[in-house]
Amino acid sequence: MEQTLSYASHPMSTSASYVLRPAQPQDKWAIQQMLWQFTWDEGIELDVRLFGYAFFRLGLLGLTLWLQIQWRQSTTMIDVQFILVVTSVATVGLAFYFASMVMGQLIMRFCGALFNWSRFQVIEQDEALVGCALLNTYANHSELAYVFVQSQFRHQGWGSQIVQTLIQQSSQDVYLACKPQVVPFYEQQGFTVQTWQQLPAGVKRCFRVFRPHPRLWGFKLNFMQFPVAPKAMVPAATSSGAANVSESAPHS
Repeated sequence: MEQTLSYASHPMSTSASYVLRPAQPQDKWAIQQMLWQFTWDEGIELDVRLFGYAFFRLGLLGLTLWLQIQWRQSTTMIDVQFILVVTSVATVGLAFYFASMVMGQLIMRFCGALFNWSRFQVIEQDEALVGCALLNTYANHSELAYVFVQSQFRHQGWGSQIVQTLIQQSSQDVYLACKPQVVPFYEQQGFTVQTWQQLPAGVKRCFRVFRPHPRLWGFKLNFMQFPVAPKAMVPAATSSGAANVSESAPHS
């Protein structure tokens, strides 16, 4: 049975050599190296599909712009030339928009941990990081991502502990996208499988790159949810007399 850790601002350890703690600024590059390894081990096929499709769209826009320029040079009709100029400007604008999105995604893939390191929990052994996980918090939900433990340190319960620690940090339902082969692991942590149609609108916006689409044909992804129970609210004292209640009295 996996041990569930309660979150605290201090490092947590279940042995003399392993510590589970929030990431610190000096952990940036070590976390980034683990994310590169995670991507190579688990996400390279997905990234090839996503970025391949993105560059394919950019290529189509480039071809469209080239055809528009060729057509404009070959026609003498003023109204047609005007229409082609307008559509060319629109095509260039759309191409810059898609290109900026691709560049942003590439930057986050290659050096995202340099910007969002503070959202990570890390596993440390003898002053070296051997695992990590990320919790992104949004308006109405949280997203769990990049759960990674280096291969030589797996099957020791650290994946479960880091997942449970991040779950307990969240005050909202936690969602994730994962491959089918790790679904049993997350089910053991309390997650349940959700279809794309069952996901709330905000979660769909967050997972839009994973939505059912021809670019992901043959690549199976599962969406999972951990329902976080609302925390009980302690009513505030309504009169000065409440201050006189004995500290030994039971609290509701």
